Amino acid sequence: MNLIELNAIKNHLKQQLLKLEHIKVSCMHCNKFNNGNCQQFKARPPEDWIHGTVDCEYWTWDEIPF
Repeated sequence: MNLIELNAIKNHLKQQLLKLEHIKVSCMHCNKFNNGNCQQFKARPPEDWIHGTVDCEYWTWDEIPF
């Protein structure tokens, strides 16, 4: 690997990291969240989880960027 290749890889990884850091980890952006309810737990999550950051091991990104 030469310097040009190294810099290209580093820049690509930086861009990928920026994209990943902008993913909102909330119920609103989870595949299991539907019609205001969590399909995993069959219940409505707390409001601060719906719009705020969650720490849920079952969270899966819905890949919708907004």
